[in-house]
Amino acid sequence: MKKIVFAIAILFAIVACSKQEKFASADDMVDQALKEIKLITAEELHGLMNGEEIYTLVDVRQPDEHYPGYIPGSVNIPRGSLEFNVSDSTYWEGVGLYMPLPDEKIVVYDQKGKRGILAAQTLQKLGYTNVFALKEGWKKWELTYPDIFEKSLEKLGGGGHEAPKSGGGC
Repeated sequence: MKKIVFAIAILFAIVACSKQEKFASADDMVDQALKEIKLITAEELHGLMNGEEIYTLVDVRQPDEHYPGYIPGSVNIPRGSLEFNVSDSTYWEGVGLYMPLPDEKIVVYDQKGKRGILAAQTLQKLGYTNVFALKEGWKKWELTYPDIFEKSLEKLGGGGHEAPKSGGGC
């Protein structure tokens, strides 16, 4: 009997492990995520910002990428801590915002779009159902709306704009 239970456990482990998707590159991961998530353009986000709909805007770049220039109203939650902070009410109280509910609209963005796509996929896996990634990220926003941004240079230690450090290369 013990041998049968052990054999079934081994078989289950092999089947479970074989279903894990493997990717040749981060770009392959992004391509797969694009099949699962929704994108929003800079123009659509601008319209959302000027409308009445409730939404949460999350910048998933690193803080040193965020503070020199970010979309007004966004909260900075780096992608590496997104899973831990997005549903932590203490975190949201600390930034002075309400924690988004699972069905509320969430728009995420990064520098060029790829980390935002992966972040949107992560939020969907966490049960958020109305998630969008900003197509082409902050760079597209900055080119489309060069006068609509905020900065917090004092959070960079009082210095001027420094070249952002790598935050995942996306």
